[in-house]
Amino acid sequence: MNRIKNRNLYTNMIIGFTGLILTVVGIGILKFNPKVENPLTLPMIFFGLSLTVHYIYYLERKAGVPNKIIWVRATILIITGIILSSILL
Repeated sequence: MNRIKNRNLYTNMIIGFTGLILTVVGIGILKFNPKVENPLTLPMIFFGLSLTVHYIYYLERKAGVPNKIIWVRATILIITGIILSSILL
């Protein structure tokens, strides 16, 4: 049982770290090479952010944060993402 919990913890850590790396690399490509329009940059950023948000959600569940607070935060994040993507695109 303990081994399965550790595997789940490490899997979620890898997911969160992968999301962070994808987000940072995508933003770096946009920041340092803005003239080259790579069609994979924005999806890479959004996919990285979704992986990172999944990891944060996992940590919040593990810490015992109520579901109501988690869903309010997720709703605010989604609305902010829609507004920012409509402004930037």
